[in-house]
Amino acid sequence: MAHNEKLVFVFIPGACHMPEVFNPLRQLMSQQELDSEVVALPSVGAEPPNKSLTDDVSHVRSVLQQLAEEGRLLVVVAHSYGGLVGAGAVQGLDYVQRSQSGQTGGVIMLVYMTALVAPSGNSLYDMIGGKWFPWIKVKGDYCYTSDEEIVFYNDLSPDEQKKWISKLKHISVSALMEPVTNEPWHNLACMYILCEKDMCLPIALQEQFASTLGRGCILFRCQGSHSPFLSMPNKIIEGLELAAKVGAERHGLASQSHI
Repeated sequence: MAHNEKLVFVFIPGACHMPEVFNPLRQLMSQQELDSEVVALPSVGAEPPNKSLTDDVSHVRSVLQQLAEEGRLLVVVAHSYGGLVGAGAVQGLDYVQRSQSGQTGGVIMLVYMTALVAPSGNSLYDMIGGKWFPWIKVKGDYCYTSDEEIVFYNDLSPDEQKKWISKLKHISVSALMEPVTNEPWHNLACMYILCEKDMCLPIALQEQFASTLGRGCILFRCQGSHSPFLSMPNKIIEGLELAAKVGAERHGLASQSHI
């Protein structure tokens, strides 16, 4: 992909993950002149654990809005729980809505990377069947994970598994119980990255989420686990480049954005 100073990929981490989990992928993208940002979620590692989905959405939205106001073309990449955050954060920031009001920049594509998709009024807890998965450990207002080497990182080496497990934090339970309030796929181009070997969100569940996005959703498959950005970054970059290309084409921007 040719360099484009307007295009920026914005990553939203999943539950319990810190922004640095995207560092290896972002470094590789930088070498290919693909600009990116990653946003920390207030609910991850919060003390006391009282930050909600609303707090996450508000913070991510402020970052997206600033980039849009700079005239940037945004491809928002939401991982896991981040799919619920992204759904709310992009509201009103898509390129079409902004251009109709005389503003430049905006979101041209929302990428769900093995992420949750929830109709309005539903929470993460609702979307996993109203029962915590066995590896989700709730202690009061804190939510932790277990068996991460299988659930999150089953295609990484033991050393890499240990490295990334050591960086995980708790997430506020309230963030997982709060319902979403926006369904972005009705007016925003979407892609779903399906990960065949994911043990966190099994492929059948991912396909169910992807079907919610409608026929216009682009499907991109890989053989990765729940964290393909660590195990197969080049494949993920391939998918992200496709997302940017299609997003630009659907907004009539391909010629001016050099995507």
